[in-house]
Amino acid sequence: MAVSAGSEQALAERVQELTARLEELEDPAARDRGRELAAAVAALYGDGLERIFAVLGDDELSLAAARERLLEDGVVASLLLLHGLYPIALEQRVAEALDSVRPYLESHGGGIELLALEEGVARLRLRGSCDGCAASAATLEAAVEHALQAAAPDLLGIDVEGAVAPAPARPPAGSPAWRALDAAAQVPRGALALVADGLVVANVAGTLLAYRDACAACGEPLHGGMLVGGTLTCVACGCSYDLPRAGRSRDGDALQLAPVPLLRGGGTVKVAFEGAASEAPGGARAEGRGAKEEARCGLCPSGLSDGHRHLLHLYERRIVCVCETCWSLHSGDEEYRPAGVRTLWLDDFELPDELWAALQIPIGLAFAMRSSMTGQVVALYPSPAGATEAEVDLLSWAAIEAVNPVLQRLEPDAEALVVNRLPGAGGGDGGQYAIAPIDDCYRLVGLIKSRWQGISGGDAIDDAVREFFAGLRERAAA
Repeated sequence: MAVSAGSEQALAERVQELTARLEELEDPAARDRGRELAAAVAALYGDGLERIFAVLGDDELSLAAARERLLEDGVVASLLLLHGLYPIALEQRVAEALDSVRPYLESHGGGIELLALEEGVARLRLRGSCDGCAASAATLEAAVEHALQAAAPDLLGIDVEGAVAPAPARPPAGSPAWRALDAAAQVPRGALALVADGLVVANVAGTLLAYRDACAACGEPLHGGMLVGGTLTCVACGCSYDLPRAGRSRDGDALQLAPVPLLRGGGTVKVAFEGAASEAPGGARAEGRGAKEEARCGLCPSGLSDGHRHLLHLYERRIVCVCETCWSLHSGDEEYRPAGVRTLWLDDFELPDELWAALQIPIGLAFAMRSSMTGQVVALYPSPAGATEAEVDLLSWAAIEAVNPVLQRLEPDAEALVVNRLPGAGGGDGGQYAIAPIDDCYRLVGLIKSRWQGISGGDAIDDAVREFFAGLRERAAA
């Protein structure tokens, strides 16, 4: 939205007025949530401006190349769409999205046709062997919706023909029986839930997709993973899977999740799964582990034990699950660093408000680590999109170290200072602080992502943070 010179002052005054009204709220939790929301919005726009100026500062780019790079940047593109400034028409983006998914559809013997685009709703028709196929139609429809969501998030709706599933045939002897699973029907759009023992269901662009609750790489449960669009990332090992495309690995290997047949119709959801008779209460996460399937080392074909080790990939900033042999062989490699082992609860840690403010972290939850790659201290804070990274001013960090000498012994890459200053999550009265292994810190990011609801995260975030820090305190005391 364009702003005229005469309205700039009015906008500034409006911001000041709303800020003052926020500070007048009697509920301290509501005030804190409003501050966090304002900080998060400011951080989003600040990130967008940084990306824009980084491209504009590249003297080797032509104007056309700079424009193309900005349009390909997810943050910048989101801001342009939000304000109606994206220069590529919706019709063209829809056509390009369908072109991108056609090779996949053709691999199933099908195709896709755009019938009409009216009032922001795309009417599509699945053609070929997809038409009327109960098993493939749901999967192919989800693949199309995933492509459209990525290329045209401003699309108001999708109407797909040729994806109506007929009544299922009688299952052959020895195959799993179809069972109704009410909890699966309650999974909201964009969410992942453990709906039965060993079974997770994801709602991707309105389509329900069911998989066994086990990562194909490390065997760890998936229900705490990070779901972004149609991509599910295991927080234990960092492997990513494309759910609309039958759970295939997005990391270039041959791994694939174990899909579970799911039918949806008449207000009910049915799955063909041996364990579906025992639902998790309310579709929430249940205690216990999912069935282990193909738990493998991330660096070799060896199997993994329950207590397997982790390495941090320094260039890609991801956790790799490894066997004992690979841990021994690769711990000293240039690109890997073993995760730390100690957990310290810091009861006497001091972080005055002015020092915390100097770190310029927009929310009251973060972890900070020394990076051997850059020689800097890096702060990461959870968000609905995963971990957001920012370099910490070394003078500010030195001031914090001076008050807390324990930080001088922080092992680079392997461990981090974890900070909780969220009042609603137990971080009031000065905050909670601990030194934790780096894989635990990334697990916190996945926990936040998996429970995030709406714009501000919802009350489930406070519960998740309380549980995480209670676990740190328990392990530190052991």
